[in-house]
Amino acid sequence: MENKKTIQSVHADGSDGEKISANITTQSLLEEAVEIDTPKGIVNFLQKRNGTKFPYLTKHRYSVTDLVHCQRKSLYKQLGVNQEELLEDRSIEGMWSTVRGDFLHNMTYAYKWREIDMEYNVPLNDGREAMVIGRLDMYDWKTKTVMDLKSTKNVQWQIKKGFLPKLEHILQVQCYGTMFEQYIPIENLNIVYVDNSDIVTYNIQKHDLTNWIKTRIQEIENAVDDKQMINGEPSGLCQFCRYQTKCQGDGNGIEHTPMSAPKGGSDEKK
Repeated sequence: MENKKTIQSVHADGSDGEKISANITTQSLLEEAVEIDTPKGIVNFLQKRNGTKFPYLTKHRYSVTDLVHCQRKSLYKQLGVNQEELLEDRSIEGMWSTVRGDFLHNMTYAYKWREIDMEYNVPLNDGREAMVIGRLDMYDWKTKTVMDLKSTKNVQWQIKKGFLPKLEHILQVQCYGTMFEQYIPIENLNIVYVDNSDIVTYNIQKHDLTNWIKTRIQEIENAVDDKQMINGEPSGLCQFCRYQTKCQGDGNGIEHTPMSAPKGGSDEKK
């Protein structure tokens, strides 16, 4: 019977390391390595870099941002309603606001654990499942802290006027805490507001939003099945919504003059 050398470690050159236990051999290490398919994320990345287009699936899929903002907007997405064009899409101010936010978001590089994706399944009443897509901006494993970065304007002025922190931002980071806690330890939730001159951080209390998430999604799914329209939830963000003409026409939504219009100037409702 062939004698096998028992070792604890193997050097890069194949030589034996110092013997520590009697359970590992060089041959067993080689035999335990199994070739598998290339991870899907790598394949998708390479395909996208080579021009492959992927359809954006919305049916029974929600982002955390969808949940904490207007339910009617989420309903329009589930129904496949065509998005409208914002009337000020091409303004210099609008373009700079977007780019500025992208620049400030580079702050996530402050942590090695950054932009962590999650797919969170939610059971529905009829036995189906919906999925919530979330992405953590930053995670500090030393303090077990989830951090959500928000770039905005005039942070100190907004705080003085009582506009920050925003309820939807609090709900968003609490959703992350609920979704990610089964995979990583979480003790703290932070919202980090940044503008061109200030950084202000809020510590947010942890709450299990499992039932809130399910209820929020179930109400939208019920509206789809029953062909009912959910009331709008008007806020300052409505001016950036791409369903304003549709929302005004459906009633119980925005009251201001729509700042978006169907593409091509015609109504593309579905």
